[in-house]
Amino acid sequence: MATFSTLLGLKLNDPTDPFLLSDFVGNWNILDATPGIFVCTSSSRPTWGAPQAGRTIFMTDYKQMSYWDGAAWQDLRDNAPVFYAGQFINTSMSSGSNPTFTVMTFTTPRACALTVWLTATYQCSNQRNQDAFQKILMDGVDEHGAYREQIRFSGNSGDSGATAGLNASSFAVVPSVTAGSHNLGLQVNMGSNYTTSITLVGVKVLAMISTFSGSNVL
Repeated sequence: MATFSTLLGLKLNDPTDPFLLSDFVGNWNILDATPGIFVCTSSSRPTWGAPQAGRTIFMTDYKQMSYWDGAAWQDLRDNAPVFYAGQFINTSMSSGSNPTFTVMTFTTPRACALTVWLTATYQCSNQRNQDAFQKILMDGVDEHGAYREQIRFSGNSGDSGATAGLNASSFAVVPSVTAGSHNLGLQVNMGSNYTTSITLVGVKVLAMISTFSGSNVL
């Protein structure tokens, strides 16, 4: 009685079995469809068992490799895709306002976690005081939770200088990002204790994709 090989499922005829051309063609087709690296898409990855542990595939839609550990797929990536943008904004923001700005629109090729760094430059009169708070926005959603980076200008009425400059940096991790188009920006929460306006000069943002798994979800 014929048996089947462990890794590729090739038909192994018993010495007493008759030779069938269909068996030969079937084995040949399996070998032809299974090069050193199995080629497929992320949605058509083969279903293997423990004996196939260590086999690799290349997914044409993700442009990446993955290996089978005997129970699940483990993705391999050479470099994490990085997205970067900067904008010169030069916009005055009035006391008590909460303006928002979109800095970058980008496309993630797959579900992932996203690490974001944002830095902005502000200017205020040297003679005035003002408080403000900076937050990262992902698709319009605040990614800082209950915390915000403070921007504080402490002026001196006797200072004859025109403006004071300040750089503020923010950091956020977005644990669950779907594949597709997204945008990153910031919101500035202007304080209302002082009447002074401040100017948002420019913004830079850097986003890096990392491996996504169910455990990324908070």
